[in-house]
Amino acid sequence: MATPEAPLREILKSISFTRLPLRHIEPFFVPEPITVPRLYIYGNNQTKGGPSGCVLPTYDIECLRALAVLRFAKYRFDVAHTAEPNASPDGKLPYLLLPDGTALRAAEIASHLEQSGHSLPDCPLVGELAYRTMVERSLAPAVEYMAWVDPVGFEAVGDARYLGGYPSLIRYLLGWIKSSRVAASVRCGLPEYGAALDGDVLTENALRALDSLLALLGDGDYLAGAPSLLDAHAAACLNVLLEAPLKCPLRSALLGPDSKYKPLADYALRLLDKHLST
Repeated sequence: MATPEAPLREILKSISFTRLPLRHIEPFFVPEPITVPRLYIYGNNQTKGGPSGCVLPTYDIECLRALAVLRFAKYRFDVAHTAEPNASPDGKLPYLLLPDGTALRAAEIASHLEQSGHSLPDCPLVGELAYRTMVERSLAPAVEYMAWVDPVGFEAVGDARYLGGYPSLIRYLLGWIKSSRVAASVRCGLPEYGAALDGDVLTENALRALDSLLALLGDGDYLAGAPSLLDAHAAACLNVLLEAPLKCPLRSALLGPDSKYKPLADYALRLLDKHLST
């Protein structure tokens, strides 16, 4: 028994598909074209001036480090603030967007600088990698913990500075994502003991790192003798401590009236004024 064709099939037969598409709908969102590379960093606005009077572009260490490296290399770029890292190739900030649409992860920025003829000067410091590792493992985790995981620090920095312009639900989700990532990255201790977060241990490790950096700096302008990856990372950590409205032992150690770390604070503020401020 023959099955009658559906009315829709009859209608489709009567339509000519020689010209496609049948209808063109303009996209709801068209990305803004850029003519120079753009670095996307955490924050929906610039931070307020701290003790130095300069404006710190962001309180995120990784974002500040990438910005410092680009400035050290005299690379031409502009900066955009965001709290949503999903456009990044690895889902993390910062990332560098090139005019051709290529998005570079933070780890790919250094190689891009070399390929484009903007590599950093040769580092004269023997053992620079060891010092960078010390900053990455001892100083940076303490600063990140105090700014993003500690409830008081998160309220003053993450929630107030970055997420204030978002609806409450989005604000909560973005804050939770960032805090969770930082908490996972700064856990200390052996895995078999749960790798618990310990602010006191992080502070002790950071103070020992400050002692080493203080001895390394001496009377020089840069830790490595010239702008370097070590200076980019150390200056990022120190300036977050100095500029962010944090109440923590590390900040008190740097800003105390008789602080032995005053040369480090002065060094960080010099780099902020010369390379990091906007």
